[in-house]
Amino acid sequence: MAHTFKAPVSVWISEYSHHDAYSLQEADSLKGISIHGVDDDWSDMNYTRVGFGTVEVTIASKDQIVQGKVEALRAALEKDRAESQLRQNALMKKISELEALTYSEAE
Repeated sequence: MAHTFKAPVSVWISEYSHHDAYSLQEADSLKGISIHGVDDDWSDMNYTRVGFGTVEVTIASKDQIVQGKVEALRAALEKDRAESQLRQNALMKKISELEALTYSEAE
């Protein structure tokens, strides 16, 4: 079963945000806005606190969390396999090129 709770949050924008004091007065989405725990301080990372709020958080069930982690690990495994295959292909190409040089010199 899912677990739900409410928590206070701080609203931040980065130094690269398209928002400014004026545009934030009319903001109606979270685009370009970061939400963090109310006790977190992101100012040392060049973020500016621009507001506060409360969010309702629903934590997924244990099964959904485990399933999500397994899916993420499978995706990481597939990515690793693909990157490994690319490296192996490059090594095999170099071997073939070197062998071709040896073969052509022998003639």
